[in-house]
Amino acid sequence: MKKINFGMSLLAVAVCAMLSLNPMKAYADTVSMTFDSVGGQSSGSDYVYPYNFSIDGSTTLAPLMCLDFNLDIYQGENWKATITQIMGDKISEEAAYIFSQATAPNATSDQIAVAQWSNWVLFDAGAEGSVPTQYQGEVTSLLDSAAAYVLANPNSSLYSQYQLYVPVDDSQSEGGYPQTFIGDAPTPEPGSFILLGTGLLGLAAFSFRRKRFA
Repeated sequence: MKKINFGMSLLAVAVCAMLSLNPMKAYADTVSMTFDSVGGQSSGSDYVYPYNFSIDGSTTLAPLMCLDFNLDIYQGENWKATITQIMGDKISEEAAYIFSQATAPNATSDQIAVAQWSNWVLFDAGAEGSVPTQYQGEVTSLLDSAAAYVLANPNSSLYSQYQLYVPVDDSQSEGGYPQTFIGDAPTPEPGSFILLGTGLLGLAAFSFRRKRFA
């Protein structure tokens, strides 16, 4: 019977534990999205954040913000979406800053509406003519603030807090073309698991050293 190398086994377990905590792992190639409902808030005839989705069949709904003003989706519709990171794309970074204003703990209904309209205008200049009169000045101001923030903070940790859901062509269950959405990125695993991985690496290193000098 082949003898098991205890040190190698520990090293393999430690590496697997550390890789499972890699932030990049949170970004799957594609997910399945089902549009469940809207949050109940509307701006005129247009619903604004949140749009509630079931991701990969989860019963916990994810509140997302719509980024496409002129595309329609229907309750119960589903499609595939590619998870896209924010960092490195100026427009997406501006969208992340704007989205952060809508999800701030004390954001009012008007601030949420302004953020929603700002992102619609950011991704579709044609939406500017549809912005309600009472929000036009604030939308312009928020767009300017987003551009200034991104210019001054090219590597901000803010961007990694969010991700885009970009629809896969021809994957929808209904006739309309799905919209792109922005939402929170998955929460990292607790630090205790990282300590477990580093601890296992330490044990593996000790085992190798002990074997070498035995």
